[in-house]
Amino acid sequence: MKVKREQLKEGCILTEDVFAVTSHPIIRKKTILTAKHLEVLEAFLIHKVHVEKKLIDGTPFQPPDAEEETEESRSEAPVPFLDYYLKAVQTYKALFQKWTGGSRIEMDKIRGVLAPLAEKLTKHPNQVLFLHHFSTKEDYLYHHAVSTALLAMFLARKKGFSKKERLQAGIAGALCDAGMARLPAAVLYIKEHLTEHEYEEVKNHPYYSYNMVKEINSVSEDVLLAVLQHHEREDGSGYPLQVKSDKIHKLSKIVSTADVYHAMTSEHYYRKQRSPYKVIDEMSKDQFGRLDPETTQLLMHALITFSIGTKVRLSNGAFATIIYVDEKSPAEPMVQQEDTEDVIRVEGDQGPFIEEILSS
Repeated sequence: MKVKREQLKEGCILTEDVFAVTSHPIIRKKTILTAKHLEVLEAFLIHKVHVEKKLIDGTPFQPPDAEEETEESRSEAPVPFLDYYLKAVQTYKALFQKWTGGSRIEMDKIRGVLAPLAEKLTKHPNQVLFLHHFSTKEDYLYHHAVSTALLAMFLARKKGFSKKERLQAGIAGALCDAGMARLPAAVLYIKEHLTEHEYEEVKNHPYYSYNMVKEINSVSEDVLLAVLQHHEREDGSGYPLQVKSDKIHKLSKIVSTADVYHAMTSEHYYRKQRSPYKVIDEMSKDQFGRLDPETTQLLMHALITFSIGTKVRLSNGAFATIIYVDEKSPAEPMVQQEDTEDVIRVEGDQGPFIEEILSS
């Protein structure tokens, strides 16, 4: 829908690029508007923009005089992936808040969260590129759970797992941090780096998650192991049991990779959102020997496959399109800049790097 600038709020999600006096957009679609963006729109005298009907927190956004599409186009338009995703995050948030009060996990509701998203992801697998984009520091826990579940299901499919195993991977991804609900509120909602004592308390959450999931009659041993082991590492440096690769369940290896990738790309109170290309490069190098190499390689290959033709914003403010990615150096793809049409290699820390993925 099209909305007047004066009616916009922080948390609105752009559905179309915003142009001003230049041929290049000043703000790209899929951007989550902040106070700074609103100032930019005012400075450029932008009168109206196209936004989603929901804010990033999932609440409806419907200004009284917004310009709607016709009834015919609205009835024909499919429900976008983002709507399913935001609804899933808010549903998970409500469930998590019940868990903090001691409620048991209701598996039928977890399945209800995952089923429509899994179907959407099967039709639009490139959405794995954008999951981190919608995560906010305020609701990170809930975005992380849903995104880890989606990434785990995606990777399980890439590994050729059965439909049943893919669902189990998703359930384990969604519930591996359920035990966070049993942590003291002072630790759970902290907005700074954890102290050593707080971190030791957080490291108990796999046990808490395991015990909560174990109460569910219909849960499998595979899911239980994946939940318990999602912070274990191939070289035995993980927690809580410090087991090595041969003792880590195959679903655990998938959930671990999904968990690390989304955590490293997403915004936190103490860290900005990071480029998937820099993260996957770090995962393949700095995490070498810790994460399952086959699963990490599958994730890297998927990102590279989906990346060709993707619009990105570089750290120098320029917009560009990815035209080639080398598996040996995923953080340094070849891009074509929109303003000059020059083809350059992104040089990581030595030059402009990919700051944000915009659209494919």
